[in-house]
Amino acid sequence: MTTGRKNRRGEIVDATIRVAAKQGVSGASIRQIASEAGVTEGALYRHFDSKDDLCQQAYQQIVADMAEEKEQLLQLRAASLQQLLRNWIRLSFEYYDRYPEAFTYVLLTPYDFTESDITMRQGRMFSKLIADAIQAGEFPDMDPVIAMSHFSGLMLNIPRLINEGTLAPPALQYVDTVSMAVQGVFGLANNG
Repeated sequence: MTTGRKNRRGEIVDATIRVAAKQGVSGASIRQIASEAGVTEGALYRHFDSKDDLCQQAYQQIVADMAEEKEQLLQLRAASLQQLLRNWIRLSFEYYDRYPEAFTYVLLTPYDFTESDITMRQGRMFSKLIADAIQAGEFPDMDPVIAMSHFSGLMLNIPRLINEGTLAPPALQYVDTVSMAVQGVFGLANNG
């Protein structure tokens, strides 16, 4: 039955995330990943074609998980823009606090992942949110890509600083601080 294979496959993906979050994708070897997963290199290759295939699949799985809650948030667009941005930050920090290695792997580990529909999902969602807010007059007129860059910089520095030991966890305690910084950077009134 494929249940054992699926569990083993999941263990290999989890091991990849742990090793790559600590050493970077380029620094993680198949030997280290196999050892961390408790499998042989041959067993690893029965589940994945290459290290790149393994890293891509791990990346896509995490991105899909992270995007799911944000899609639900955007479907409930009843909140003010400020509250929506605050909730985006909160969801991101909750994910980091639950799965710091997965968050680090996807958002803080440099690697040239192949772009696909799934890997671009959050960026597209955020860009559409900003484009809609600009059109509604709720957000300054600027390129949504630049807005996403500013927003991401403010938000991603908290997990990065926690990872390096400069800030104390959990990330969730910084939601209001980052939300206020976002409002200040974009000149948003505090209605949310």
